Amino acid sequence: MEARKPGQGDIAFQANLYESANPSRRWLHGVRRAWVMAAIQRYARRRGTRFLEVGIGCGIYTAEMAKLGPVLAIDINPDFVAAVAGLENVEARVDDVTSLSLRPSYDVAVCSEVIEHLPESQTALSNIAGALRPGGVLILTTPHAFSTAELFARLLVFPLVRGLVRKLYAEHVEDLGHINRLTRTALLNQIQNAGFEVLEQHDCGLYLPGVAEFGGTVGRDLARWLEGGLRHLIVVRELLWTQCYVLRKKQASDA
Repeated sequence: MEARKPGQGDIAFQANLYESANPSRRWLHGVRRAWVMAAIQRYARRRGTRFLEVGIGCGIYTAEMAKLGPVLAIDINPDFVAAVAGLENVEARVDDVTSLSLRPSYDVAVCSEVIEHLPESQTALSNIAGALRPGGVLILTTPHAFSTAELFARLLVFPLVRGLVRKLYAEHVEDLGHINRLTRTALLNQIQNAGFEVLEQHDCGLYLPGVAEFGGTVGRDLARWLEGGLRHLIVVRELLWTQCYVLRKKQASDA
């Protein structure tokens, strides 16, 4: 979730990322959303699947999961919690995943664009594992530490750069607030330590500086075409913005 610092509660800012007038910006966020939505459908194999959502953001996944089963949705931002609290089949509450303690009773957890905001991502992953039943799955996304998008985003801490980018996009742009950018190797170590195994792995979203800002739909289509090639090249695929996983909580029989 590309978000301001917790407490500002700008739901419209997050929602706008998926409806941006800039084709590349819209695609970069949309391609991740499409992957997560498809994964939710794949792993909600029966009506009544119990969902845990860690990080509500603007609620794009909450409503989708609620169609398939009961959802416990948590976020540290009370504004995000309030926005989904009235949805049918949803229990929403303010909670911190790094101090979360739940019975292992959930079938599917979704944690998309959250752990890059947390200094203790290992604790977060372990607590999510603790809330899943044996064999339950976690749908997880987070940026690649050295993707082109994250390298450029580091410059957004400077007000002058942020102001320039806002003018280029003619939309609100904020520092991403990413304090825990993980390489694939570092994340896979945390995944293993939390007691998960990888079922699916996917990389998506190529940001091309300049092309994204000025290339329009042609620039977007170029990035999409290059993304398809880079995804299959191990040496450079971490240039893609988002690393996506479906993880399975190991069972006692797996030992």
